[in-house]
Amino acid sequence: MNASSSVAVFWDYENCALPANEPPYAIVNKIRRLAHQYGSVKTFKAYLEYAEQTSPKLVSLRSELQSCGVSLIDCPHIGRKDVADKMMMVDMMAHAMDNPAPATIILISGDRDFLYVVSTLSLRQYRIVLLAPKSAYGGLKGQADAVYNWP
Repeated sequence: MNASSSVAVFWDYENCALPANEPPYAIVNKIRRLAHQYGSVKTFKAYLEYAEQTSPKLVSLRSELQSCGVSLIDCPHIGRKDVADKMMMVDMMAHAMDNPAPATIILISGDRDFLYVVSTLSLRQYRIVLLAPKSAYGGLKGQADAVYNWP
């Protein structure tokens, strides 16, 4: 690992929500420790749709994630599908444009929609680290340099 290597974390929160049995800061710290094995975290984003009627529990969750350094990206669906996925893919490519390889991209998702962007970034020598549920699409796991189970 190169200590000066850039790491970006892109979290598909809609498909990989926090487990109910652990506090948010504990999960974020685990992700951070993993990321630091690959370099310095430059970006840490979680993508989710903010509900119009927010419960105190959701407000607390968002506050805690933000306090841990996670940038929350609102993905309003408004009747459309795959909004968060598309926003994540664009942000991953924008990050790659601004941070040349070698660099590490950590994707927290199991969604097969990310297969093409992961493959493209891998071909351009970005290290892809995938945190995914066990049920994640095998092709996505196959394109990653390292795969860890979520959560």
